[in-house]
Amino acid sequence: MALSACRDVVELDVEAAEPELVVNGVLSNSEPLFVKLQSTSAYFDNQAFQEVSNARVSILEDGQEILVLTESDSLAGHYEANFLGSFNKQYQLRVEINDPQVPEKMQGVWLSRLDTLRPVPPIDSIKQATLNRSTTPQAFFEGDYALMYFGDLPGKGNYYRIKRKLNDSLFAQENIIINDEELDGIYFGRGLFPPIAIYGPFEEPEAGMEADSLSVFIQSVSADFEDYLNVLQSQVQTGSPFDAPPAMVVGNIYKEGAENQYAFGYFQTIGESANGIRYKP
Repeated sequence: MALSACRDVVELDVEAAEPELVVNGVLSNSEPLFVKLQSTSAYFDNQAFQEVSNARVSILEDGQEILVLTESDSLAGHYEANFLGSFNKQYQLRVEINDPQVPEKMQGVWLSRLDTLRPVPPIDSIKQATLNRSTTPQAFFEGDYALMYFGDLPGKGNYYRIKRKLNDSLFAQENIIINDEELDGIYFGRGLFPPIAIYGPFEEPEAGMEADSLSVFIQSVSADFEDYLNVLQSQVQTGSPFDAPPAMVVGNIYKEGAENQYAFGYFQTIGESANGIRYKP
């Protein structure tokens, strides 16, 4: 009896919030346009977000509607178009929902804030080099690294997001942002600024296996999108009893006529360039 214990099951009576609209999409100069529409579900339902079909999804360029996206036959709530944006043009997403099966709060017209497709510098090259603590650039662990050479475009206010893919796997939850606030017009790989050690050390391939390949992407993004990524990352990393409670992460999608009513998610307007390398042991 000294080792026995009892437990009381506590049933939490938590009122479920109304479903909210979730909008995610990307318009770029390099990949076909897509937009994904979903609605949130109750926290304790343990269900995936619900897709939102039968919406009218369109793109405005410099204030004029230029195309209407088509919903995928195989992926509900996934709208797409074979369209590439042009540098220095302003773009806006428009989503119109009039489906009676969708909660009334989500019906109506939703718009993204105007954003410009910013030019992006090319990645001039990615080279392999052996680095250690005495080389330039330095490396804590000695080995073979991938070095990235590229230069900032003239004019302050550029924000570059870097994404990496090893073989077929994109690095998850990365938030690498470079801005030129203090370094306008510099070139990484010349003079005082060495190339960026973007990955390493590479692992030796097993017998009979192909060596790793690395792909690197530079995206020109807005300062607002950088702020959104930083807030989003701070919220998903919340997890200990001493962390501040998660706050609502506000994106750039608002309801027409009610600009203080936001959807979740973000519609990205980005310029992108890419380069890659295969490891040579």
